[in-house]
Amino acid sequence: MIPRPGLRAQILVLTAVPLLALGAAVLWFVDRGVSARSEQAITEDLRRAAGVFEDMLAAHSDELAMTGAIIARDPRFSAVLALPHTRDDAGYRATVESVARDFRQLADPDLFEIVDVHGDLVTTSGRLRTGPTERGTLAAEALGGRAGQRALVQDGRHLLVVTTPVTADGRVVGALLLGREVSGALASRLRELTDSHVSFLEGDAITRTTLGDEDAHRVARALAARAATDGPVLEGGWIAWARPLPMSGPGARQVYVLQRSLAAETAFLRSVRGHLVEIGVALLLVLALATSFLAGHLTRPIRQIVRAATAMERGDFGAPVDRARRDELGTLAARFDDMRQHQRENLRSLAELARAKSEFIAVASHELRTPISVIRGWEEILRTGALAPGAPGFESCLDAIADSCGKLERIAEKATRMAEASDATSLPAPTTNEVEPLLDEAIESACAMAPNRAVRVRAEVGPEARHAVLDRALVLQAIEQLVQNGIRFTPDGGSVEVVAMGDGPDLHVEVRDTGMGISAEVRRRLFDESFVPRDSRHHHTPRGLEFAVPGMGMGLALTRRIAESHGGHVQVQSEEGRGSVFTLVLPGALAEASPLAASDDDPDLAAAA
Repeated sequence: MIPRPGLRAQILVLTAVPLLALGAAVLWFVDRGVSARSEQAITEDLRRAAGVFEDMLAAHSDELAMTGAIIARDPRFSAVLALPHTRDDAGYRATVESVARDFRQLADPDLFEIVDVHGDLVTTSGRLRTGPTERGTLAAEALGGRAGQRALVQDGRHLLVVTTPVTADGRVVGALLLGREVSGALASRLRELTDSHVSFLEGDAITRTTLGDEDAHRVARALAARAATDGPVLEGGWIAWARPLPMSGPGARQVYVLQRSLAAETAFLRSVRGHLVEIGVALLLVLALATSFLAGHLTRPIRQIVRAATAMERGDFGAPVDRARRDELGTLAARFDDMRQHQRENLRSLAELARAKSEFIAVASHELRTPISVIRGWEEILRTGALAPGAPGFESCLDAIADSCGKLERIAEKATRMAEASDATSLPAPTTNEVEPLLDEAIESACAMAPNRAVRVRAEVGPEARHAVLDRALVLQAIEQLVQNGIRFTPDGGSVEVVAMGDGPDLHVEVRDTGMGISAEVRRRLFDESFVPRDSRHHHTPRGLEFAVPGMGMGLALTRRIAESHGGHVQVQSEEGRGSVFTLVLPGALAEASPLAASDDDPDLAAAA
């Protein structure tokens, strides 16, 4: 029989073969399509570069316009320009220059010029300046109340100039000219961003360029004559695009040209095939390593779970399982580990429960043996005629038999109560009851079982807890068990207090004793039905509620079940040597009983209710 491949081998095959086929197809399509798409990609790059450049130009224009508007609206700036002056007023010029130095720092433009209301240049503080003709044209528009923007050529540089009228008291008092060089740092920045050469031309003359080849200059000049083309064109081994410079004046022949060398691009394409071969080899190696790692990564937690499951069959629940992963396999491992821990706890609980049942059977057998022995002994005496009716001791014989029968009845009654409390179909039947008589009856019944004990037992009922809705018979049993427990473990001379109080709508019944207390370990598992706080080998059948002599161990479990059947619970607070406080909590018992409580105090209110 041919062995089937393991999960790891299957994953290797299912992942490696498709990936290798996919890689080969990708390489083939890349080799086939890269040449056809390269020219289109360059074209798109040039189109985007042109868009980036014109967006940058527009952004600089908006920035200069905003800065100009802020400066022009400043009262200190407009007030200085509005000062009366003559054309040759040196004091006026000095004042304007002083103010201009402060405002120039807002934008640090390449061009910063102020023209007064007469159209005369008052001050210029930038590294560049406009010519008289261009300045006069721009200033005339601003003094007419219109802001403007214009691309100029000055000293072989392309400038973007924004003019802003300055007003004071509702009249134009001057003009502010702000500008930045377009063909300098902006062109270099565009070269860095788009990897395209940029040339600026005025007519056929190149004013600025990032090219260093005279042949490239020739191409740029040739393309400048075709600035109206709708897209890039091939020219002399270059792919280029010529565009009119935005915001040029009417009739101006300002052009910018974007160029990329086809030789450089085709050199790249030639190297692509060689790199594709290298990539193919590297891809094979990476795929082999990746699929091997992936298979191991995916199957490692599964293999751990398989080993752990095998170990569980041998009773070993400690085989390591990786819970640290944060994916579905990690969740599976965590769930398996949780299930394994629950299984171990369940097995331990079953073992403890079996031990508890054995202890209970042993104790019950011991408890049953004593009264049965008494009854059988007197039976033999009566059968032999050694003790006739009316003879001395005959009444004692009957009393002993009756006492033993009472013990048997109590054992049977407790077992019946436990069975009834365990029956999920047996629900309590709550009615409205007075709490104080209920406590008194529970105390009387518990004290009747301890005629020879000197423990003081008293009850106290808060005014808010005089009436409650509950199953009287069941709650009476629960309180009686708690009182018996308090008497049993309180030495003579001590006391047990039963206090009923309200906590909002909830009824709390506290049984406080001054007895020997409970250790932390026993307190933690006190209400666990599988917990056995006694040793059947040293069990002593108590006569009533003897001090520190445990009974059959059913009392607290019965109390817990009664509390839970009412939707409540039992709390315990205790320290060794300092007594214990058991609290029976019955939720909502007082809220439902409030109408009856009110009726006892006010008959008219009862009738209304």
